[in-house]
Order: sequence, then C-alpha cells, then structure tokens
Amino acid sequence: MATVIDIKNLSCEFGAVKVLENVNMTVFTGDRIGVIGDNGSGKTTLLNIISGRTDDFVYHGHVAVNAGGRMGMLSQRTGEDDREITVYDDYMSVFSDLTALEDEISSLEKALAEGGDAHVLSEKIAKNYELFVARGGLTYKSRVAGMLTGLGFEGLSDLPVKNLSGGQKLRLALGKLLLESPELLLLDEPTNHLDLESIVFLEESLKNYKGTVLAVSHDRHFLDAVTTKTLLIEDGNGTLYNAPYSCYINLREQDIEYRRRLYEKQQKEIAHINDVIATQRRWNQEHNYVTAESWQKKLDRMELLEDPTSTANDISISFEISERGGDEVLSVKDLSFGYDSPLFADLSFDVRRGDRLVVMGRNGGGKSTLLKLICGLLTPDSGQIKIGAGITLSYYSQDFGELDLSSNPFDEVFEAANRDYYNGGGLPKFKGITACRNALAAFGFTGDDVFKSNDLLSGGEKARLALLKLTYNKGNLLILDEPTNHLDIRSCEILEDAINRFPGTVICVSHDRYFVEKIKARTLDLDLYTLSGSGMSVFAADKDRFVKVPAGGSQKDKSSEARDAFLKAKEDRAAARKLQKRIKTLEEDITATEEALSECDKVLSDPALASDFELISETYERQKELREKLDGLEFEYLEALEESENSG
Repeated sequence: MATVIDIKNLSCEFGAVKVLENVNMTVFTGDRIGVIGDNGSGKTTLLNIISGRTDDFVYHGHVAVNAGGRMGMLSQRTGEDDREITVYDDYMSVFSDLTALEDEISSLEKALAEGGDAHVLSEKIAKNYELFVARGGLTYKSRVAGMLTGLGFEGLSDLPVKNLSGGQKLRLALGKLLLESPELLLLDEPTNHLDLESIVFLEESLKNYKGTVLAVSHDRHFLDAVTTKTLLIEDGNGTLYNAPYSCYINLREQDIEYRRRLYEKQQKEIAHINDVIATQRRWNQEHNYVTAESWQKKLDRMELLEDPTSTANDISISFEISERGGDEVLSVKDLSFGYDSPLFADLSFDVRRGDRLVVMGRNGGGKSTLLKLICGLLTPDSGQIKIGAGITLSYYSQDFGELDLSSNPFDEVFEAANRDYYNGGGLPKFKGITACRNALAAFGFTGDDVFKSNDLLSGGEKARLALLKLTYNKGNLLILDEPTNHLDIRSCEILEDAINRFPGTVICVSHDRYFVEKIKARTLDLDLYTLSGSGMSVFAADKDRFVKVPAGGSQKDKSSEARDAFLKAKEDRAAARKLQKRIKTLEEDITATEEALSECDKVLSDPALASDFELISETYERQKELREKLDGLEFEYLEALEESENSG
C-alpha cells in the first residue's frame, strides 16, 4: 500500500502559541481519516500544511505528500469567490478536455461531410472518440447534472458564482472537487451549510470515491458513514485510531484508562522516592545524604506524566429558567409566509412544555424563517402564532445576530449577565472583573482574547460566546438555529447534555442527525409539508403525521389524499434512484465492453499472431458480437439519460 502523506516531528506556532508539536503520521492510499479535536487545536492548520497553504505561518518538521500532483482542498474560506462564471459553466470547466475533444470531433465530422479525405478523417474521428469514451465522455454531463441536483442547485445553474451566498459558494466548490476526483481530498467541515439531503448525497459520493480522504468535521454521523480512521488533535499532538468515530470513542476510553493507570503508578513511585529521600535525610549521616542525593537525581530525571482525566478547560453550559411557564408553550395556526414565492401556507402545529422539536428540511425551505416568525422578528402573511402564558424566549441565530460586533466578549457577557440588575431587578451576577473572566475562561476566552473585537472572532468563538450569553437569558423556551454548526465535537456533547438537563422547551433547526438523536427530539420536516390544489397541508412530526383540513373537506378524504400524495412522491423518488442505478450499471457495462473490444484490437493488430488463423477468426467473431452489444448498450444508455432528464 503506497504512502500518500508522511509527517514526522511536525510543529507549528502562531506567535507564542504552539498549535502543533511533534506530530507524526503516515497516510496510505485509500485511507479515509476523520480529523477531530477542540476548536483551535490545529485541525485546519494541519490541512493547510498538507496542502501547502502556509503563507501566514511557519512550520518545522518533515511533510511529504505523494498525490501524483492531484490534490484538492475545501477550506472554510472557499466561500470568498466573486467570479462572473455561471454555476453550470464552473462545473463544466472540470471537463474542459472532454468539451475540447467534442469540438474537435464535430469539426472532423463536418470536414468529412464536406468531402474531406474519408480514410484520414475517419481514423482521426475513431481515435478521438475512443479517447473521449475512455475519459468518461459518455457520462460527464449526467455527472454534472447529478451534482447540481444533489447539492441543491436546481434552477440556479445559470446564476453567476458571484451572486451566490457564502454557503452556496462552499457547496459549489465541494461539488467541483467531487467532479475533479483528485487522488487526495482534504475537507474542512464539508457538511456546514448543507441540508440533510445534500449531506446524504455527499456521503454516498465519498463512499464511491476511490482516492484518499482527510476530513475535519464535527458531524459525528458523517464521520461514521464516511471515515474508517480517526485522528485526534489534542494538546498539540496527533493520535491516530484505526476506527471510525463511534468505535474510536471506546478505543479512546481504553487509552485514557491505560494512561490513568500509568499516571497513578508513577505518582505512587514518586511518593515512594520522596519517602526514601526524607528518611535518608532524617538519619543525618554522610552516606545517607549521598543516598538521598542519588534518589533525588533519579526523581529529577523522571519524565512526568499528565493526569489524562483532567478536564479543567471543559466548557460548562447550564440553561436556567426564571419561571416555569404554562404547559401550552406555542400554538401555530394556518401560518403562511413567503418572500418572492410562498414558503409555506396553512401550517399548523402545537408545542407543549418540555418538548424538543427539531425543524428539518432542505436549504431555502423556510426553517430559519419559521424560527424568526416564532420570535417575532418577521410578520406572517396570514395565520396566527400564539406564545403561551408565562413563556419567555431565548434565541440563538446561526448568523450570531444577537452579538454586537462592535463590542468584545468581556463587555458582551458582563452586560448580559447583569441585565436584570441594570433594569432594577435582583442582584448583579458579576460584581467584579474576576468573576466575568472566569466565566469566559470556562468557554475558552483567556488573556487578551476577552477584549478582542467580536467581529474578529472565528465562527467557533462566536458560537461559544453566543451560547454563554444565552445562559444568562433564563428563557423557558430555547429557539436555536443550527447550534452545532461551528462547535467542535466536545462542545456539541456538552450542549446536548445541557439541553437534556434543561427544564424548559426547545425548538431548533439542525441537520446534525447525531445531535437530534441525542436530545431525543421530535422532528418537523418541512420537506414533507406539501400543498395540494385544495389548500390541504401535510407535515410530519416524529413518526406521526398531522393533517390540517380546511373547511369543505372531510378528515377521511383529505387524509387519504395526503397519504396518496406522499406515497406517490415516495414512489417517484424510488423510481429516480432505480433509474440512476440503471444508468450507473450501463456505464459500467459500456466500459467493460469497450475494454474487451480493446483486447480484440490488440490481438488483431499483433503481427506475431497473424498466422494463427483460428484465433484471428474467433477474435473477429468476438469483435462483431461486442460491437453489436456496445451499440445496444449505448442506445439503452441514451434512452435512460433522456428519461432521467425528462423526469427531472
């Protein structure tokens, strides 16, 4: 198995802060490694060093990459793209060699039609077509179409890249990397800004990818689905576990337990040596001093182990409430809203105290808009949103709109914690600077970082600051929009624990399946909420399906219509998957047939076999059969592609 990445004694510093220290790692062809660790631990820095993006810092050590010159990286800064090229043309640019071959074949065919040298032109056309097919010419357009659909660019293919949002630009760059299919793929939080459907599409794409993958991600379900190894970056060091995330957890616990035993054994040895030294010195003889000095030197040479169970820097999140509130938390009736076009209409559902409800669906489907409507930040086109008696809201937005970007972490938290006191109620939460700094330190803000401008904070830092600020709101209804997006895995786990301990109610938007499972939430899937001609609305919450029936229709009839519509959509999706599987099978059959034809050509063109008339005759017959088979496969393939385009 060939080595793709070889790293020895890698160290990197940013100013006085050491990010990586003596990292050693070997990555082999076909490895799929999930890179995890706390925010700021050096995960992105490691990918930047491997990819050669080191203009902003200096590193030391040996880093060798053998990817055949074909390496691609998706970074969290990929969204900074202001090109005029359209989405479709950007994807098609990956296959510029194939489009050039197509143009050349067309030119040759035109010259042939105009009476050019038939023998020469036909031979050139045949060679170019063979090369075109070998490079994937029969499938590249369907691959582009599939990527546009899979990553949610339906209807946006003619849009200039510069007009896309930052999240859309990241998705576009991700799709382009998948189409390019480099030997080494480096992905930095690839599931950020993807809806669940696109995440599943990405997982399936990576399962079929033949190269080597290093993926930094906090999406634990994604890591389990895609990776086979886990690299933990912690305290500057890298530890590679030969297991995906869920299995890594057990290995990690065993590792910690082993190191704990070594630590305790060393502590006992240290205590014993100190007792020997103290005893020898009490005896107060010359030879006792020599013995004591000898034991002291042994103690000084000892390399001290750290306690692996120490968690002094863990974030501590606790959402408290100022009052219990009523059992009827939220009632939504006949809600309608849209911008240029309707997002939803006649939407109705209820939330009771203690519920955990996760709103899911495709990007642009209205999830964040629904939360803003509940919070009163937007006004419905029609319908009613009723907040229950004694219910107070605490809102976390995915764009951190609740943070004052002109402020800093210290002032932001100090003011939030003492808001009730400033408004004439209760005692101050923080009476001095030290208490506030301690709270910030628990969330990873230390030293001068507490006075750094909020607009200079990273996404992870803003997320932690917004969560800390939220803990002082004391609302009994938490409204959270993608709360795990910028958090590392440990922070996600701490947030999950805090939500499970929270005595109030939670409504949130999330595509993090692991998070949804951990908080035992019901789901409201806006993708299953559809409108029929009669105005009937259907949506799913958990495993139950609730149907809102307008005046003039019976519950039974409307439920039947809703069920039929849902089953029809399900059948259509199954048929589409079956068609794509058929197309893929045909592509494989075409490739195998072309390879068999190539073997026939080798036999027929080999001078050493020219006198073997029986072999030559059999090969001609075989060649004829294969050409007929190829013609049939190509015709069937084109029909399948046409069916796919028509159904799309």
